[in-house]
Amino acid sequence: MLGVGESNALWMRQHNSRPVDLDTSQEMHRMLAVHEIISNIVQHCRPHVQAVAARVSRFWCDVALDWLWRDIDSILPLMRLLAPLVDTESGLAFAEKIQPRNWERFRYYGRRVRCLRYDDSDPDGVSNIASSSFASDLSVTLFALKPDGFGPLLPNVQELYWTASHDALNLQHALAFLNSSVKTLDITLNDGEDDDIDIAARFLCTISGIRGVRLETFKFESTRTSHQLLQSMVSLLQEQQSIKVLDIDIDTPSLLTDTAQDSIYTALPKELKEFVTDLELKEFVTDLVFRGSDDYLIRARTLVRQAPQLRSLKLYLNGVFGWWPSEFRYLTPFLELSELENLEFVISHHVNLDPGDIAIMGKSFPKMMRFVILPPPYTEVEFGIEATTLIDFAAAFPKLQVLGINIEDIREPLKLPWRSAEQPSHSQPPAYPSFNSSTFRLLDVGPSFLSDDDIPDMAELLSVTCHNPQFEIENGQLEEDSTKAWRKVQALVKLVHGAERDTTKPYHEWCQALILENMDIQEAKDSMILEE
Repeated sequence: MLGVGESNALWMRQHNSRPVDLDTSQEMHRMLAVHEIISNIVQHCRPHVQAVAARVSRFWCDVALDWLWRDIDSILPLMRLLAPLVDTESGLAFAEKIQPRNWERFRYYGRRVRCLRYDDSDPDGVSNIASSSFASDLSVTLFALKPDGFGPLLPNVQELYWTASHDALNLQHALAFLNSSVKTLDITLNDGEDDDIDIAARFLCTISGIRGVRLETFKFESTRTSHQLLQSMVSLLQEQQSIKVLDIDIDTPSLLTDTAQDSIYTALPKELKEFVTDLELKEFVTDLVFRGSDDYLIRARTLVRQAPQLRSLKLYLNGVFGWWPSEFRYLTPFLELSELENLEFVISHHVNLDPGDIAIMGKSFPKMMRFVILPPPYTEVEFGIEATTLIDFAAAFPKLQVLGINIEDIREPLKLPWRSAEQPSHSQPPAYPSFNSSTFRLLDVGPSFLSDDDIPDMAELLSVTCHNPQFEIENGQLEEDSTKAWRKVQALVKLVHGAERDTTKPYHEWCQALILENMDIQEAKDSMILEE
């Protein structure tokens, strides 16, 4: 199967051959000459099919090429429009002088590109070149030889995804394609040494100086950082106040110092809607002493003050020396973010939440669709919420789609409110809160443990509160028996959803009877298998 790069190469090998002109043919159906129809068809085709479609007619050619070149996963086809490439000791370079006519060919195809992806470690799918790493002077050559009045190389590109795995110097080549049309910039620097980090810092500084660039999404990933890199990032954030989505993933302690975090948070763009980063709460880092809880609250309040319009927030909370944000009051700074739709805390310690706390959060986050407080994957925690607290979440968050929360071990039968002995048998059963039946689809219980004895109660609880037929349960428990128990709960809930309701009984009584009946049948089958 041909990839985008190979399909582009296939088209280029045939581009001098004139397309068959069927526009005036008696056999051409008039519907096949409607731009919207052809565009809708071609956009769902594979790249090699789009390349073939471009050969059908002059009309189809323009439509098909728009989609063939719209999202390209290699920069090499673009470069070959100008001149052949040769692999040198310093990387890929032009094998010959760029001819003037080739600039027009580059313009013809380049104006169609909306998304450009580049990874210098990718091999070339057309030739036998092992990587896509360029010679250091290639971007300079482009700037120097570009004809006067040519304009941006890719005037309509909106997204740039640039990965430097082989050589950090390849970051600078992204500058040749940055212009006012770019809204998303995603930079990844893998396995960087000290010199590479300095190169990345200069790269970020250069972006700040490019006239007209107004980013809306900025993502930066690196295995290392430095003071210079952080300062460059702060300068970029201060300059790019248009950023709405920010993702900073730097796997190094230096980002997690008090000074580093404060500088990043105070530079957050005012229009920020989505933020993903690491927030490290330490009492001792690089010979500096922090007052754990106070430092946490200061940083949390700074983040909220700088980005009041956040819609999505994900924080990694890591505590040492015994201090953790384990009480609800440590979440209160975020209650001011009334636009939040996604709130996720990754923390290796439980945050205590009672029904009153959950009700307050529900009023503070009326648009909340995804609420998660869970430990890192495959990490067990000792505490969690009571299982029946799920009813409080259902009441507090009417738009919730995903809930991720650790449920504490069940040590006695669940006290489900609809089983209350005080409820007269002849009275109308009260309506209990349930999750939105059309939106709530996933309960992620993380490493929560569940025993076989608690399966019926948990299945009844979720059958009464979760009515979406697409409802699923995710479980990151390492114990196989517990994982099987959660799977059985999900199967029982789906059984209830698919069964014909007995309207002569209250819903919860019917659920309980159906679940227990199915459990008895399953136990009988298991017993017969063991006897055999």
